[in-house]
Amino acid sequence: MRPVLVFDVETVVDAAMARKVLGRPGLSDAEALPLVAPPRGADEPYGFPKPLYHRVVEIAVCSLAADGGVDVLRPLSAGDDERALLHDFWAGFAHRAPGVRLVTYNGRRFDVPVLTQRALAHGVSPAALWRADYRQRFHDSHLDIMDALSDYGSSTPLSQHELAAMLGIPGKLGVGGADVRELWAEGRSQDIAAYCSCDVATLTLAFARLGPIAGWCAQAEATRIEEGVRTALHALETAHPLYGTFLAALAEPR
Repeated sequence: MRPVLVFDVETVVDAAMARKVLGRPGLSDAEALPLVAPPRGADEPYGFPKPLYHRVVEIAVCSLAADGGVDVLRPLSAGDDERALLHDFWAGFAHRAPGVRLVTYNGRRFDVPVLTQRALAHGVSPAALWRADYRQRFHDSHLDIMDALSDYGSSTPLSQHELAAMLGIPGKLGVGGADVRELWAEGRSQDIAAYCSCDVATLTLAFARLGPIAGWCAQAEATRIEEGVRTALHALETAHPLYGTFLAALAEPR
């Protein structure tokens, strides 16, 4: 198995970037966002914005060694400093690249473009991504599990929670991506950090359970990954109750 970097991002819409692109600083949020993300139906104020208009509020990572050992599983929390958050992620990636395999869920379409475009907007370099084979159109250095399971768009993709339920992994536990905007507005960054980290734990466990079948890793490595995820979550338990809830759900019979 190659060394692996599993990651997930949480974002909120960025009306300030919309105003900057439009060159109309006097627009309100409600006026600016529909201009860059036109609503798809009469019941929504704006559609799903392009990656540039997503402010990154949390990134969580899980780094796996080539033998399946979990080096780290944690959020990269930086308060409300998006630039610092992006710098930490790209600096960590540059330290591991080339050679590390990226593992995401819908990361090709969303997470990586968001991290790349927002980094460029802040003057943070994603050069390590562009200097290696990650930018080639066809390669195996970025495993987007959603893509793989949908046969690269041939079938309707599963949500990450559906994948987790199918594999007997806890998945979403009372918080979803749609809740992040409200949590951020309320200053509940620790809730977002725990949610994002549990999403990464879910994805890492999915990689381990599918890995021996798909040839991504051997069974011994998959077993080591699962043990490492549990150990890492136990170490985080005092930081937020969601980690304990996740562990308790993970211990239930499949």
